[in-house]
Amino acid sequence: MGSWGGAGIVAAMPLDPEQYRHDSRDAWESAARGWEAQADWWDAATRPVSDWLVDALAPRPGQRALELAAGPGDVGLLVAERLRPDGRAVLTDVAGAMVTTIEARAAARGLTDVVEARTMSAEALDLPDASVDGVACRWGYMLLADPGAALRDTRRVLRPGGRVALAAWDGPQANPWLSAAALELRERGLAPAPDPAVPGPFSWRDPTVIAAHLDEAGFADVAVETVAFAFRYPSLDAWWASAVDLGQSLAAAVAAAEPAAADALRAAAQARLAPYVAGDGSVAVPASTHVARGTA
Repeated sequence: MGSWGGAGIVAAMPLDPEQYRHDSRDAWESAARGWEAQADWWDAATRPVSDWLVDALAPRPGQRALELAAGPGDVGLLVAERLRPDGRAVLTDVAGAMVTTIEARAAARGLTDVVEARTMSAEALDLPDASVDGVACRWGYMLLADPGAALRDTRRVLRPGGRVALAAWDGPQANPWLSAAALELRERGLAPAPDPAVPGPFSWRDPTVIAAHLDEAGFADVAVETVAFAFRYPSLDAWWASAVDLGQSLAAAVAAAEPAAADALRAAAQARLAPYVAGDGSVAVPASTHVARGTA
């Protein structure tokens, strides 16, 4: 989906999978408005990753493709363009509000003839066995309560020889665009320290974890690579506005804080990104993600 910390989900230990799923769905429903507002910018900023995933799937006209945890549907919409004239792209998300955004974006691009948007959990796919040729999931599996189950179900719906392509964030040091605000929240006691047992944006930062999950789900020809790119903003204020739009925990902290405290939080988080500010005030913050593919 493209994730700011799982939309701000914090799960208690031990993890209650059903409660986590419920809270995660609610959080993404709440986050959908911000993601819709940022959709075009996010699509352009993350295009190097989307292009890698699409190329890994190598979709062809007439095929049927699936995007899981699609958010605003960036990858699935790119795949859909390659499936005409008689293919089909099924774009899914657990949040109905995200699905509404997908439908609007597909209509704006003239893709309604090839795109089907559905509300669906990535852990329980309402699709027949061996019914799709390719599955994409950008920054989604690592946020699920049971990613292993999701990958096994992914393999189930893939036809023999079909491909999965996924992305999962590298570590926080390689992604200051995401970690700067989170670190500041934790230092101010506004968010707990990350729990390695709880799903989160950096829980698959080790590429061997990704390969192991794909192997355990039965995928062959597994390959994991890393894509480095940058998030670009006209100013630090623009970065902050984007962070608040896309991050539920950050947005909640800002909304709950007194104005002076919220200003202090913003200033401190922005100070962490000072090394990436150019002379004209524009900002280019490094980002790094692992990408992987496997064959059913």
